[in-house]
Amino acid sequence: MSADPIAEIAPAIRESLAGGDTLCATFTIAGDESRWVQFMGSVVNAAYPYTADPATLVARVGGGVVESYEAQQYVTVRMPDPNVYAIARWIDAYFQQALRAASDYSIDCSLEKL
Repeated sequence: MSADPIAEIAPAIRESLAGGDTLCATFTIAGDESRWVQFMGSVVNAAYPYTADPATLVARVGGGVVESYEAQQYVTVRMPDPNVYAIARWIDAYFQQALRAASDYSIDCSLEKL
């Protein structure tokens, strides 16, 4: 990834938002598909490798409403701000704080029509 991960994540978020509820952006840490985040509509679905309730973690990375989660599987969060860059910052913070990506992490991105 470049020195600015937000600049790498934002274009896929923008495309997904333009696709409404039919275009899903999936981001994974390069070389580690177990660390992933998906975005579609106004919802993030992400790998959740913990057993504790995710509410505190979600608040720490930028807020949102936890809609569902399964311990050590996934968390689904409705984003508090529909702005492209706010969502990209949230995803970047989640990768670094929740999924423990290094500050210079690289991601793979794909867009899928559902």
